[in-house]
Amino acid sequence: MKVSDSLAKLPKADLHVHQEATRYLDLILAEREGREPYDWSAWRRRLAAELPPGKERLQRIGSVQPVPLEHDLDDELFVARFAALMRDHAAAGACYVEIRCGGEVVTRDGFMSMFRQAEQQVRADHPCLRAEALAIVVHTGQDPERADAFADGCIRAAAEGLAGIDFLYAPYDTEADWAPMYRLAERFTEAGLGITAHAGEVSTANIAAAARMPGLTRIGHGIHAAADPELLHLLVDKGVTLECALTCNDFFGVLPGIEEHPLPRLVEAGVAVTLATDNPVQLSTTIEQEYAVAAGLGMSAEQLAGFTRNAIRAAFTSDERKSAMLGELAGG
Repeated sequence: MKVSDSLAKLPKADLHVHQEATRYLDLILAEREGREPYDWSAWRRRLAAELPPGKERLQRIGSVQPVPLEHDLDDELFVARFAALMRDHAAAGACYVEIRCGGEVVTRDGFMSMFRQAEQQVRADHPCLRAEALAIVVHTGQDPERADAFADGCIRAAAEGLAGIDFLYAPYDTEADWAPMYRLAERFTEAGLGITAHAGEVSTANIAAAARMPGLTRIGHGIHAAADPELLHLLVDKGVTLECALTCNDFFGVLPGIEEHPLPRLVEAGVAVTLATDNPVQLSTTIEQEYAVAAGLGMSAEQLAGFTRNAIRAAFTSDERKSAMLGELAGG
């Protein structure tokens, strides 16, 4: 997709990108081994041919691990894959990125130290790039003791610099029981962690429940709120920021088509919106391309800059970093 000079120069921010651990490990190992990396373009074609758009296709997002996850046990590769993700964002004009980490990655010994090492490597060439890490907390009705143990690990990581928590839950497309998540959210908020949650990607289900979660300030996706004036009012009233991943929404078919994406309606309603890549390796996108898609939906240059301002203001990072980034955006 062609990007204008003004858009290329605009600082961008991505609050919603998954770590894609084995995907980035595959890219690194492929380069070192002199082979081609996994063909995600072919994967997308197969998925589109085999499954109808919607929930079924979305559920296949993590179905392929191109290399064994055991490679991630190597500290040098661990740092390298985070650096690769950050470098991709910096090359696409990002001044800020938050990386969501699933599994028990954030409780690994030395996690934040290695994350900062990756950030420092990238900042040596891209000094405007800042990065923070989030932990994904998946709630599927598991043992409360196990959930509490993982929460304890996240809170320990918070003392070392972990920035926030992203809640995922089941069921995803119908209303879930959020009581256990509210309890955990209270603990995380007390520890100073920012709170976001996936909701409203495939239907209006769980948007209201997420918006009322203790400490929550953002929702991942949330796009189906555009179909309900009461939900729009709730999001605006509570000051909830939406993390919109346009390419992701289009490929997985949670909407009829990209031209019908509700991004303009959300902006018109006064909802704070940011743009995101979600799974950039699998979906072959960059944060620059996401801004270009938004421009194609009719967003003005000022509105595009507003998405970056919204992201910085809603970021789970220090006030010092926010002030510096807002200053750079105003100076640009």
